[in-house]
Amino acid sequence: DSLLRHFIEHASDSIRATLENRPPNRPLVTRLGMTIASLAVQMSWITCLSDVTENVLKPHPELGPYVLEFFRSIPEEADSDRLVLREEEDLWAYRDHLRNSAHVVLGLCEHAVRSCDVNKDVATAEAVLSCMQSWIRIVDMEPGLLERTMLLPWMFDLLVGGSTNGGFEMAVDVLVELLRTYPSDRRGNEGLVRVIIPRVMALGGGDLSPFEKAVKEEDEDGMRGYCRIFTEMGESYLSLILSHEEMNQQSLVELVLRCSAIPDKEIAGITLHFWYRFVIGLEDLEPYEYRQIRIDSFAPQLIRLLSICTHLLRYPAGVDDLSPDRIDDIEGVRFYFADTIEDCCRLLGGEIVLRNTGDQLQEECRRVTSLPQERQLSDWHGIEAFLYAIQAISMYVPSDETQMIPFVMNLIPQLPTQVPLLRATACLTVGKYAAWLGLHPESLQPLLPYLARGLSIPKCASASAVAIREVCERCQCLGDAVLQLYDGIVAAREQHRGSNSGGDEFVLDLKNELEVLEGVCKAISHKLKDDPSMSPDIISGYINRLAQPVIGGLKAMAPPENPASPKQISSEISRLTVLVQHLRLPRPSPQLAPGVLNRSDFILSLMQETWSILDAVSQKYPRDFNCAEKLCRLHKHALRECGAAHYTPMLEPLIEQIVKKFSQSFLSPYIYLSSVCICEYGRVPAHSQQMYDMVAKISSTVFYAFRGTDDFIANPDVVEEFFFMASKMVYYCPGPLIQSNLLNSMLQCAAVGMKLHHRDANRGTLNFLESLVSYGLKLRSKPSLDVVEQANREALERTIY
Repeated sequence: DSLLRHFIEHASDSIRATLENRPPNRPLVTRLGMTIASLAVQMSWITCLSDVTENVLKPHPELGPYVLEFFRSIPEEADSDRLVLREEEDLWAYRDHLRNSAHVVLGLCEHAVRSCDVNKDVATAEAVLSCMQSWIRIVDMEPGLLERTMLLPWMFDLLVGGSTNGGFEMAVDVLVELLRTYPSDRRGNEGLVRVIIPRVMALGGGDLSPFEKAVKEEDEDGMRGYCRIFTEMGESYLSLILSHEEMNQQSLVELVLRCSAIPDKEIAGITLHFWYRFVIGLEDLEPYEYRQIRIDSFAPQLIRLLSICTHLLRYPAGVDDLSPDRIDDIEGVRFYFADTIEDCCRLLGGEIVLRNTGDQLQEECRRVTSLPQERQLSDWHGIEAFLYAIQAISMYVPSDETQMIPFVMNLIPQLPTQVPLLRATACLTVGKYAAWLGLHPESLQPLLPYLARGLSIPKCASASAVAIREVCERCQCLGDAVLQLYDGIVAAREQHRGSNSGGDEFVLDLKNELEVLEGVCKAISHKLKDDPSMSPDIISGYINRLAQPVIGGLKAMAPPENPASPKQISSEISRLTVLVQHLRLPRPSPQLAPGVLNRSDFILSLMQETWSILDAVSQKYPRDFNCAEKLCRLHKHALRECGAAHYTPMLEPLIEQIVKKFSQSFLSPYIYLSSVCICEYGRVPAHSQQMYDMVAKISSTVFYAFRGTDDFIANPDVVEEFFFMASKMVYYCPGPLIQSNLLNSMLQCAAVGMKLHHRDANRGTLNFLESLVSYGLKLRSKPSLDVVEQANREALERTIY
């Protein structure tokens, strides 16, 4: 009662303040309303609606908007996660009561609409709409109530008036919520759906409709509002659109299509989720014959959607002057429109979509060619958009396509070279159709120089590098050509490094160079695989052309007097890692010709040759995290690509390196590398003690460093990797750890580590404890244990209990 009196007092004061041109204290009234609503839910005040109506609204009818705001808060509080009732059943009972009392709220809203001119009293209109939205969204009202209420035609009258009407945006929100909450595929909604459909269609049907008026006047708020309504109706009534019964479904799809054609990409993008669901819905139709009938009936609209989306892919004028962040935003929008084009392929087929897009590309090329020479360079946006669309559908285009793809591949080298964004899209298109080019090598010859020249243009270097890698993956005839290209990259880098220009910035960005190097490795791998009779000397020549520049670069950095930076060292290690990962020589086998180098021998000899060099360069910056991470990544891939059995000669020196470098640096990548060793060698009994000794030495360093909680907090990554390593020991070779005193120390350390407020650190400690418990349960559940397992079980129980 006291809160209600305060609510009445402050609401009345707000009204007087408005009349006296004083600032009203609306936030205080809102908070009071929310407080009373929260108490009503917690105290199960089931007569709240009628009590407030009788005791507040009737004596003070001028407080109608404030009472509506209070009524809006009640379902929101009943649905809030903040409230914790002693009995959860009370909360569900209160929600049921709200559902049964919904007619009271709708009646109050109707009374508010009738009793004032809501076209002038915007506050009352918005209070009514806000209250409706809350109850529709949260309270599962009977659809019949909404079907019969006069609020529905009143709300549509607001929408017909356009965005200049007070309450238009709120009315849009309410209708969207209504459509979302009462879809056509839910039983009981049929009557409400029949009432809504003609009214919504009236908003967009005909040249004089409110939607067409908003489009002609370029009214952004109006177009956005109607677009949201039509799109939500399409999604919620999708079952009717896909129904076998003829209901002129194309008219609703047409409305959404007209929204997609709005030039404003942000507004047009609202429709994209509908098209995604529309495609999924058509794909799910059964049987196949009926599905194809429905697809054919919507095919003309899907073809128009292709043209619309391709047009919306265009970069805006002046894109070269935009900031990188703004260009990233534009690329994100383009990605979603391209996704919709790709979705169309799933229904129409890649050939139809390609033919449609390719015809428009040819027409656009003819149009641009007819322009004066000075205008052609500035009118590239259309060609770029069509190329972007064509590369987006590459996975749906068959490799034997003989009409459009040859035209595209012949067009690309003729495009203007002065437009970086156009060139970048052209390069990506080449990469996406690498499989087609692999079957048509005659089209590849003029494209490789085009890609190579793109590497020297900053805005398209990344696209060129990716395209070269993709072409090398799929085309079998590029070994020597791309190796020659990489020789040029190496030569330019060495020339730049020797020019005393700082050394940190190379001609080609490292990320792009690694893409090219990966492609070169794959191209050479294809060449060696396709020619098994190649002599060992020729094979060694190819390997040396790739490996020696990297080894030479590391050797040059190794002397103490060389001022190589951590970035330079990391770069060379990354290049070596790419060689290990992607230069796929044949696996060791009896069928391999004598004297031919296999993959394991190559990696082993490469690591042996560079071992001391890597140790020397890593000693330059022992505490540099990036250097340590790159080095450990190299060792991981070398071990796994070579194979544990063939890599065994390097295991002992590798463990020594791990233990020594971790004790010097206390960096987590070295613990991660130790976990890799455990995964590869832990199950081999001959190496289990070796793995335990490595873990014991690392643990000694960790325990010495972790003297207090602050040390744990300062090194959460070390905590995480340390306990992941311990988990690997329990999983792969538990015996030595469980039967040692080290396990008890690890458990004590885990107890401290669990107190950290750090998700990753906690993940490591919990993973270790889970592994330990799981192993103990596994031993308990086994009907019989061998001698080692029995000893492990007894040792584990002694440690835990």
